[in-house]
Amino acid sequence: MTATEAILNYAVAQGGTFHRKDLLREVARQQTGIKDSAITLQINRMLASGSLRRIGHGVYELAHDSLPEFVYQPSETEKNIYLSLKMRFPLLDICIWSPRVLASFMLHVPDIGYVFVDVEKDGMETVFHALQEMELGRNILLSPSPIDCDRYLTGTDAIVVRQLIGQSPLTIVDGCQVPRIEKILVDAIGDNELLFASGSEIYNIYEYAHERNHVNMSKLMRYASRRNRKEKVEYIIYTIDHDQSQE
Repeated sequence: MTATEAILNYAVAQGGTFHRKDLLREVARQQTGIKDSAITLQINRMLASGSLRRIGHGVYELAHDSLPEFVYQPSETEKNIYLSLKMRFPLLDICIWSPRVLASFMLHVPDIGYVFVDVEKDGMETVFHALQEMELGRNILLSPSPIDCDRYLTGTDAIVVRQLIGQSPLTIVDGCQVPRIEKILVDAIGDNELLFASGSEIYNIYEYAHERNHVNMSKLMRYASRRNRKEKVEYIIYTIDHDQSQE
């Protein structure tokens, strides 16, 4: 492990912000053989290059502009569904997206054609019936069980109504509310409709997502906490970092 890797690994694990003294303590604990002087030198170089910012005495944060932001682009069909629902239920918090977006981060790409309509809990039944009335020519599923997902989702273009967790990381694209990368990554861990992302694929998804796009670690961990998945997310990130340090 190099001094740069030690700094980046620790910074990411801390959500992007860290104290120099805590970093030095962790590097010493891991017995990496990296000297304090090497860490200090590399911190100064990273400050000069702009990849680190000093935000306090001995406190630093990773620059947020080193990787592009992930932007989910809703399809025309998704736009039409979303806008139709918002016209009928303007006060409901709704998010639309398809798990096909995960395919770009996976080694083995499954047959994914279905769409999620994530909506606040009190509006789920209402939206479910509204989608049925639209006669979209698709199966409409409401919070499907793992068995239902296995039976009715693989290779289909169904629409799945799911609960939208409060304070989910969301954004607006082309007039539609869609997920940020942080929501997608956390949902991929354990959601019934996303079991194809389990096993070794979840590590591929996290690794490739972090390599290609800026991931806001604070938003990721905060949402993971709300879904009781923080420990799982931390373990995945730690495992990826550990494996990379052994290469």
